[in-house]
Amino acid sequence: MKIYTSYFYMVRFLRPWELPLSTAVWDPKWFHDFKGQNHIYKDRRGVLNGVRAGMFVPDSTCANQCSGLDKCVTKDPTQCTFLRRYRQQLDKLDAKSFMKYMEQSSSYFQDLLELERPLDFVLIFHEAPTNQCSERWPVQSWFQDNGFEVTEWQKPE
Repeated sequence: MKIYTSYFYMVRFLRPWELPLSTAVWDPKWFHDFKGQNHIYKDRRGVLNGVRAGMFVPDSTCANQCSGLDKCVTKDPTQCTFLRRYRQQLDKLDAKSFMKYMEQSSSYFQDLLELERPLDFVLIFHEAPTNQCSERWPVQSWFQDNGFEVTEWQKPE
């Protein structure tokens, strides 16, 4: 089992053993087959869409703390109140318990999807990796600070 970060655009390139987990407050409608935020479905390539990673969704302490990159006053992610509060939210998670849960989930989804290989998880964000104001950076930092490897998912050639 591996854990990656990526963004919604790249879901179209994932393979059946790579499970996208949304970290967004609101997902694109296509991610739920236009049937509401709780709808999960397997797309035509066999990739399960619509699964959300609730523990990584920014909570109420982050609400209204970001106006978007174009309206950002500081333009400096290290000074961003939203990203600081988001990291504080992540620091409340028990990393070892989370990883145990992910291992159990990997086995469950591997059986459910009838996969012959272990499942990998791809935490999905709205922003591309070139955007320094993405939640991916606190998430990657949180994993690394807790001794777990997480990398940016790369499109297969």
